[in-house]
Amino acid sequence: MEESYRKFVATEIQKRIVDLRSRGVTTSKGEPMSMAAIGRTLDPPVTRTAMYNVRDGRSESRRIKAAIERELGRAYWIRREAA
Repeated sequence: MEESYRKFVATEIQKRIVDLRSRGVTTSKGEPMSMAAIGRTLDPPVTRTAMYNVRDGRSESRRIKAAIERELGRAYWIRREAA
């Protein structure tokens, strides 16, 4: 993935988290919105570090990407069918 796009996605996700948190929106588990709180909505939960690594494009996890998009209510990544 292109570096500038990865930075754009990470920035947009962080802006959305800050916006939702300032409006008092909580995660599906009732916690104030944050990357760590989104990680705790997964079963099994994942660490904050894993969340940031996926957000920043340093690692891949469809499960974490889906959780971020579900909790923030927006799509951030393009999905392609596996060949």
